[in-house]
Amino acid sequence: DDGESGTTGCTVAVKTQAKLLMLVEVTSPFDDVPSIRITFETEEGERHDYPLRLPIVATCFMEPVNLDPGAFMQRWKSLEGPDRECQEVMRLPPNSNGIDEAYMDRVRGIIVEGLKFGKCQGVDPTPWTVSGAATFRTGAKDTNGNNINVGCLVRVEANPQANAFRVTTRTLHPLCSRAVKNVSLVSIKLAA
Repeated sequence: DDGESGTTGCTVAVKTQAKLLMLVEVTSPFDDVPSIRITFETEEGERHDYPLRLPIVATCFMEPVNLDPGAFMQRWKSLEGPDRECQEVMRLPPNSNGIDEAYMDRVRGIIVEGLKFGKCQGVDPTPWTVSGAATFRTGAKDTNGNNINVGCLVRVEANPQANAFRVTTRTLHPLCSRAVKNVSLVSIKLAA
């Protein structure tokens, strides 16, 4: 109990545990992980305060959308513009094993399974590019009572000679574009 919000805390006996089940619903795009503050006091009156970052990123709220090449490129072109596109080039460390087809298979798996983007096969004539589409689902309602959703597109282009990736995201919402780009970059680095 923080004494400020009017909520009642709980008592946890010595050498026991308590679990807190959280249901999270997103109401708008975000690009930083949410946080929570856990505060408690021991029987001796010693107060502890732990600010924690929750393991929740924007792609947790994605629903995959599978698009054929024509539909993907039509949507890609319709989302051009500085407030809609976010792009960054990332070089792998010099001591990495480099980018090969096995690495690209891992990147495809990350985009489709990890980040929940739909497969958009046939968009790219090269094995060095991965394209995906998804819908960012929110619990917020529009004026008609429908949930507000944001369409998201991502392209990951590898340059094996430069040992680098270019990640480009396009959405109607700048925070959503930045969030998808950031999560993609971190995930690709971890695939090395």
